[in-house]
Amino acid sequence: MTMTVTSRTVSAAKRSVAMGAVSAAGSLGLVIASPLAQTLISTAGWQMALIGFLGLVAVMLPAAIFAGRADKIEIEKSDDIGQSIGAVVQSALGHSGFVVMAIAFFVCGLQLVFITTHLPNYLSICGLDASLGATALAIIGLFNVIGSYSFGWLGGRYPKQLLLGGIYIVRSIAIAAYFTFPATPASTMVFAAVMGSLWLGVVPLVNGLVAQLFGLRFMATLTGIAFLSHQAGSFMGAWGGGLIYDRLGSYDAAWKSAVLIGLIAGAFQMLMNVRPPERRQAIDNALPSAA
Repeated sequence: MTMTVTSRTVSAAKRSVAMGAVSAAGSLGLVIASPLAQTLISTAGWQMALIGFLGLVAVMLPAAIFAGRADKIEIEKSDDIGQSIGAVVQSALGHSGFVVMAIAFFVCGLQLVFITTHLPNYLSICGLDASLGATALAIIGLFNVIGSYSFGWLGGRYPKQLLLGGIYIVRSIAIAAYFTFPATPASTMVFAAVMGSLWLGVVPLVNGLVAQLFGLRFMATLTGIAFLSHQAGSFMGAWGGGLIYDRLGSYDAAWKSAVLIGLIAGAFQMLMNVRPPERRQAIDNALPSAA
């Protein structure tokens, strides 16, 4: 929802960097919320922590209602292709570029949740302090702020599909490099910083590509479909990683699989079809002559 609101309230020229800034703000909230939750649980118990976060939700509700007024903002003619939601969804599912992006997003979720779920256990297996895992996740959140804003800014200047594919490929290389060599506190911190820089920088790029292909009118629906694929990958990363470890007694097959499919997804993402559907393209072509 936040990306849809942002897209409607800023100009097309500033859309990508604005979405990057919003994504970065969400990451900053995660950096603050995690230690806050731990402090409240340690000092006052989980019940008070729950009440505290219910208070935060109460603060968020008026902001969400206010932000919902963005639906009343008129969108440009080029962003409204005059189709029903069913027709647009059908068009998206039949668009090779959207399908490739959604499948690559599945791989994105798989890689990220595999790391967040299984990194602490992997560090324990390596004989390292379990608290190192929590520190690594905090560093990921911190560097995610920088990465989200940076990729939002870059997405306004360079082809989004190339940036998105590059994230998947570099992320896969980082996973391979980290798990190939023995884990140390230093290598874990470097790995966390690199992964954090690449963590949610995909969000403004995916949303930007959806807007580029299909406009803003049904952007929330289409990004929701892509995010459903991401969440399916997240489930597979958590469950599949655990299943492989239980069966084989090692994470080797899991991280190697994550690296391989990440490289493949990145390559296909870079080559995705970024031409809008014919109906949208026809409207875009007609606008200058109408003016």
